[in-house]
Amino acid sequence: MTTEKETLNYGPVLFHYDLFPEKLEQHGKVKKVITKRGTFALKEAEMTEDERSWFTHVIQRLSEIGFHQVVPLYPTKFGDYTVQLGSRTYYLMPWFASDERNERAKDEVLIDHLGKIHALTLKEQDFSNEVVEHSYQYLMNRWENRQYEMERFTEEAEQKTYMSPFELTYLSHFHQIMRMTEEAKRRLKEWYETCQREKRYRSVLCHGKVSRNHLIFNPTGEGHLLNFEKAVLDTPIRDLAVYFRRAAHQKEWTPEEGKSLLDLYEKHVPLLNEERGLLISYLSYPEPVFNAVDLYCMKRNDYSQIEMVHRLESRIRAMKKIRDFCDAIMMAPPPAPLEQTDSMPTKIHINDEGDHI
Repeated sequence: MTTEKETLNYGPVLFHYDLFPEKLEQHGKVKKVITKRGTFALKEAEMTEDERSWFTHVIQRLSEIGFHQVVPLYPTKFGDYTVQLGSRTYYLMPWFASDERNERAKDEVLIDHLGKIHALTLKEQDFSNEVVEHSYQYLMNRWENRQYEMERFTEEAEQKTYMSPFELTYLSHFHQIMRMTEEAKRRLKEWYETCQREKRYRSVLCHGKVSRNHLIFNPTGEGHLLNFEKAVLDTPIRDLAVYFRRAAHQKEWTPEEGKSLLDLYEKHVPLLNEERGLLISYLSYPEPVFNAVDLYCMKRNDYSQIEMVHRLESRIRAMKKIRDFCDAIMMAPPPAPLEQTDSMPTKIHINDEGDHI
């Protein structure tokens, strides 16, 4: 039931919608708001003024260009689509009940929707050598610094008389992990050289946080995307890398399933050769393994050695599946490119947010 404290906390927000809650329920980062006027979903987020403006623009723009599978925002009684209260931003959506379909079916809908959004917003940008050079150097430097950190961790572990189970496990895979790192760097360099030679670069509207959790189904069974708070105009590989890296950590996921889903995506947006190389580069870099080492260094006393080793081994297994998936991508003949659109022009930029998984 709704507590008096909760009503006081959310009352000033819901006042903007003339809603008076009978019951509030927490579902992840969303509050389920039950009222006499119906049931709604209230999302709380942290966004700057510019981010709020861009967020609402993205939702409205997607509808304008023909993509209607987005969870809509309800306007306040003042005509705004977000409510600012202190440092927090709130927005209201319809409430959709959870859907019981299997994960594979959800992934197909998710990738199909992603392909449609990318196709509708695809644009070949004016080539900027300065932007590509900066992006390449930034990412390469970051990867090399991370590699150095892991090599230093290895050296410190090797100097110990008695290594922990986690350290022993990491060292047993160290050379394989470094091969993955070098492969990623090689692919990134190939992407850079191809961009320099072909002088082309495509951008799309990226969701920014692609996940099964951000796909829900309305009462008629139609899938809708939500949580466009981190949407950005960038290479289509940004969204694909985030999705496939996360998917590879699911126990039931296989490289064959990944290739099938990438084929589904490419029915909407066939990837250019250099984009395939960039995807392989992102996926090959063993950032998830390095993150497991970071967690061990910072919080080794918070978890047992068994938990730490299981986490590390799980990520190493996922990287092996990613390697097989990348082999399948390289073997596949590239499809013919689609005609470019002019939906959402922007100045391009590349970043590595897909690596923080």
